[in-house]
Amino acid sequence: MNSRERVVKAMRLQIPDRVPIMASPSWGFVLLQNSVIDPVDMWYNHQNSYPESFCSISRRFHFDGVKIPGVGLAPLNRQEIDTINQEEVNGKIINFKNGDSCTFCKDELPRYRHKLSPEKDIYEFNPNLIPEVLEYHPVSTRLRMYLQESLGGRVNEIRHARHIMGPDFSIHGQFYSPEDYLIDLLGLEGAMLALLTHPDKCKEILMRFAKAIAGHVQEQINIGIDSMCASAPYSGQNFISLEIYEQLIAPAQKVIVDLCKANNVPCYCHTCGSIDDRLELIIDVGFNGLECLDPPPLGNIRLEDAVRRIGDRAFIKGNIDPVNVLLNRSVEQVRKDVRNCLETGMSAKGFILSTACTIAPHTPPENVEVFFEMVEKYGYY
Repeated sequence: MNSRERVVKAMRLQIPDRVPIMASPSWGFVLLQNSVIDPVDMWYNHQNSYPESFCSISRRFHFDGVKIPGVGLAPLNRQEIDTINQEEVNGKIINFKNGDSCTFCKDELPRYRHKLSPEKDIYEFNPNLIPEVLEYHPVSTRLRMYLQESLGGRVNEIRHARHIMGPDFSIHGQFYSPEDYLIDLLGLEGAMLALLTHPDKCKEILMRFAKAIAGHVQEQINIGIDSMCASAPYSGQNFISLEIYEQLIAPAQKVIVDLCKANNVPCYCHTCGSIDDRLELIIDVGFNGLECLDPPPLGNIRLEDAVRRIGDRAFIKGNIDPVNVLLNRSVEQVRKDVRNCLETGMSAKGFILSTACTIAPHTPPENVEVFFEMVEKYGYY
């Protein structure tokens, strides 16, 4: 059974020959394992360095799939640059003519600084200003990854990943969930407050973003993506109450999930931290699977409990602790944790071995290599 078939089986709650492996590397881990690549080139996908870097991680560690976390990257517009500081401690700094600047770090996401605050006021913002065609990914706080306008450019990374990895490998796209756009628009505190004080207006904003996101997801589906991941780190109970998730967040997510379902493309949710109170509710949205399932102390999910509660309804992707195990423990300790994870996960209808959240930047590579070693020994059905 090839890698693509293996992942498909697990995602459709069927038994593959063995447990698939598909851990998600952090931006910093990818950079540190591809140290010859300029972080600026990777961010703007110069000469396809972006998909090539992520694919190289999957090849090196024998993963069965690769997730391209940002699809459609716009190239660097050099006409917008004022100066470039090449030799800074944290990384190269680009100063833009509009007064903004960005440090392109060597081991983490870029740090963008705005001359003027970009957040909008919920009282004044007009939802009609949200464009129908998606223009950017809200990668992190005040950090946007802008997209190309041409259709070919908007799916280039998927096409190139398929070219690199071939037809027998599982290629996954990703979209940022509508609430990420709300937070990007209003700021974290502003968005949390607005969800309480202006729920109807927030719902309209969320639904407009959902429709724009759905358009970009359809572009990726049309190019032949095997699965879609919804990046929804703010959907957990540390940020949003169960009631707000059910009434405001879930309906917007469902727009995109339903689109994937209509195209027979599995869609899974990536959400961090504590989600014990909404485990079933997330699956009720229609997601085919769930990743992270952060164990204590990162979150509050025990894998055996997740298997019991949703293991017959959705595939489970996880859940090795990326910090307290993979980053900070010895190879032998990682082996023990991975074996325990395999024994529990394999009792679910569909299971993919992965870290809970992303592989931390300075994780020892030899600890990541344990995944394939242990699956080859203990991961066959």
